[in-house]
Amino acid sequence: MMRHFLKLSFLLAVLLLLNCATTKTITLHEQQPGKSLLVGAVLVENDGLEDVYEAKTSNITVVIVGKSLENGKEVTKAYRVKTNPDGYYMVQNVPPGAYVIKGIEVDLGYETHMIISSRWDGNTQSYYPENLMIDGNVRVWPPAMDEKIIDMQIRYFKIDAAQRIAYDNIKSLNDAVLSIRDNRYTMPDPLNYFRTKYPDWSWFQAD
Repeated sequence: MMRHFLKLSFLLAVLLLLNCATTKTITLHEQQPGKSLLVGAVLVENDGLEDVYEAKTSNITVVIVGKSLENGKEVTKAYRVKTNPDGYYMVQNVPPGAYVIKGIEVDLGYETHMIISSRWDGNTQSYYPENLMIDGNVRVWPPAMDEKIIDMQIRYFKIDAAQRIAYDNIKSLNDAVLSIRDNRYTMPDPLNYFRTKYPDWSWFQAD
């Protein structure tokens, strides 16, 4: 019985290692007429939650809500996408329109899975911890963007020990220090990041 248990434990451990070593490959789609490529990045600083001081970029779920016109009708759609190890994400072939980062889901510290949503105080968007889910309600929309590539820039979140959330939109970072004194960050703007990563992709060729 014990021999069977040890053999089963070994097989489970091997499967776990294989699963952890697997990386998800991004499938690049060619540009569709009249569509846009939406790109962005997320950087989260845990400034004391669970007595941990760390930066997170990888595997953050980003919830984006977009409003566009399709066949003359206003359509609202939500997108869920995860950041790559560098903190960047993209959504391919979205309709041109207005886009809002409604919230994120991120693992912090040792065991905290935090859901961060947003609401509006007048015209000001604020982020706060949520218990259940991130909804798709948007009260104030930014101007619509009719561009080939929609750059959402780098959305920075700082979360302290009391789960208070500060945030900012940053174009790029070059050896920058934010809230955690010992951490320095270099992150190019999302458009140039993906252009460098996929230089031959149709989105980055001249029209």
